[in-house]
Amino acid sequence: MSSTDRTIPIAGAAALLGLCMGAAHAMAAPRVLTIGIVPQASPWVTAERWTPFVQAWSAASGVRLALRTAPTIGRFEHRVSRNAYDLVYLNPGDYLRYRGLYRAFGRGRGRLQGILVVRRKGPLRRLADLSRVVIAFPARHALAASIEPRRALHALGIPFRARYVGSHDAVYRGVAAGLFAAGGGARRTYRMLPRSVRERLTVLWNGPESLPHPFAARRTLPAALVRRLAAALLRLPRLAPAAVERLGFAGFRRVRDRDYTRRGAVAR
Repeated sequence: MSSTDRTIPIAGAAALLGLCMGAAHAMAAPRVLTIGIVPQASPWVTAERWTPFVQAWSAASGVRLALRTAPTIGRFEHRVSRNAYDLVYLNPGDYLRYRGLYRAFGRGRGRLQGILVVRRKGPLRRLADLSRVVIAFPARHALAASIEPRRALHALGIPFRARYVGSHDAVYRGVAAGLFAAGGGARRTYRMLPRSVRERLTVLWNGPESLPHPFAARRTLPAALVRRLAAALLRLPRLAPAAVERLGFAGFRRVRDRDYTRRGAVAR
């Protein structure tokens, strides 16, 4: 079992260390809810970014939370399909696929928007220039970063070769390094890039907007517990503003399952 398969108790810096070292006691911690975060960056970066947030959420809710991650988005999706996490933060397309297992209760403010990026100083300036090139995507089922841009290119009759590289960060860095001609991502993850990477890229295409990634709970969890977690989530911008802003969130809203199933809420 790799270290990214293990549960990481949220207990200060030991949470990130537990990811790297695979602390055995983490697996046996009693009455801990696991929270699976879609790895839009590498597992290590995902843990580093999310650990302060999950720490603060655990303290605000009084619920012991353990951060879990996966090596790639595809592996994460497989675990979601097996109901491997108590709580999940996942793309809205995956939520619709697995809503029989999970129930949405919160989301970040704002909208989800997919993009296609190319090298800023490269020769590609129009979508038509992407004909027959290799385009990197984080995962086959990533809604905004993969499904929507592929759909747009197919609709325009532009042939291309897709390469699935596991995360948004891998897409951006691969395009910036010249390994791929273009890549699919999302506005939020693009804004979170280090300036040294982002300044080497430019956005060639903007996709349609839809509801962003939900936080969802396993349907077998008690409703009172889920309400407690949702209430604490809404307080986090006041209680832990730095942890919230570090993840690119501007605040949170309560949601219900029907918010994602209504017509037009999520591009499909």
